[in-house]
Amino acid sequence: MKNTDLHTHSLYSDGELSPLDLVRLAKKKGIRNLALTDHNSVKGISEAIKEGKKKGINIIPAVEVIVKDWEILGYFIDFKDKNLKKSLKRASYYNNEKTRRMIDALNNQGYNISYKKILKEYPYSKDNHNKAHLIYYFYKLLGYSRKKTLEILNKVRIREPKMKDISAIGGIRLIKKYNGVPVLAHPWLNKKNFTRTNIRRFVRAGLKGIEIENGEEYNFGRTKEFVEKIKRIAKKYDLILTSGSDYHGKIMSELTGTHHLGKYNCDVKVVGKLKSSRK
Repeated sequence: MKNTDLHTHSLYSDGELSPLDLVRLAKKKGIRNLALTDHNSVKGISEAIKEGKKKGINIIPAVEVIVKDWEILGYFIDFKDKNLKKSLKRASYYNNEKTRRMIDALNNQGYNISYKKILKEYPYSKDNHNKAHLIYYFYKLLGYSRKKTLEILNKVRIREPKMKDISAIGGIRLIKKYNGVPVLAHPWLNKKNFTRTNIRRFVRAGLKGIEIENGEEYNFGRTKEFVEKIKRIAKKYDLILTSGSDYHGKIMSELTGTHHLGKYNCDVKVVGKLKSSRK
């Protein structure tokens, strides 16, 4: 039964809703299994689990770790582990530093962006802000059109912050260290590096799955041909295919025209496969 969404975000990363409201919305959409996969954060999982029990929704504790060139989803992770939280805090430095550099670049172009205002609007993601928060800033706070917002932000060029020891393999090992199941997120966003050689390396490190849909349909580089490539590679390396909405909230869905909660569910059997692969 397709009642499972394995990719969502709350206001603890770059989502608009609290974990509580996200679970309530999932209930309305008929979702029975929901993974909260905030970027480099597990802060909202306890809240989601508590509300999930009330609403009859199984909450899968998860995270989406941002690494160099990739993002790695980690399911059934030991989210209460203090050392995991410390590692994720270090990883979130990249998000936040990159955002600050983008703000500096935008201010140099005369846009007068205030980091303090972003912090005031999105306090729950303190030290974990990313490009999505700038999208919200231009679209929601400044009233720029969808087209103009994306046009401005896609042209910003900055010197990338250094990401010490956070490679794809490092991210996979981090998730494995805390008993999570590593899955490669939206690989079409990094097509040139989605090769058999790299996937073989990732599998050796502990990769267990590949995301085949995250609500982007046939957009943003996700073509029918690339989806077939994902299927072939998944079959070759016995990897689990996952899907979800990558839901962030109404604003992101308006901007992209996709990522609607409840529309990109996968079969509940996938949850069982992920659990089994944890052993």
